Amino acid sequence: IRIDSTINPPNLIVRIDPKQIEMVLINLVKNACEALHETENPCIKISVYTDHEQRAYVDIIDNGPGIEPEALEKIFIPFYTTKKTGSGIGLSLSQRIMQMHHGNLTARSEIGHGTTFTLQI
Repeated sequence: IRIDSTINPPNLIVRIDPKQIEMVLINLVKNACEALHETENPCIKISVYTDHEQRAYVDIIDNGPGIEPEALEKIFIPFYTTKKTGSGIGLSLSQRIMQMHHGNLTARSEIGHGTTFTLQI
C-alpha cells in the first residue's frame, strides 16, 4: 500500500493528547489498509491542513471500494461492524476521543471511489 502525506502549513502545532490522537490515527489507517485488501494500486493519503479560522484537520483517504450508504450512517454506533472479525468499537471510540478534544470525526464515502475520514481538531 502506497502512503502519501502532506502537511500544510509544515510548522503546524496543535494542542492534543498525542497518545489518544495516535490511537485514532492508527485505527483509521488500519481500517483503510483492511479496506484496500483487494484493491489494485492501493493508496492511502494523509493530509493535514488548516482552514481560514486556523482549525486543524486531518484527512485519511483511501481508494478502496467505499462504504455502502446504509452502513455509513451507522459506522459510529458502538458495536456496529461490517467486518467478520470486528468488534465495532474502534470508530465509536475514535469519535469520542475527538469529541473530548472539542473536535469531530466524520466520514464520507462513495461506492467505487474510496472513503475519507476527517478529524477536525
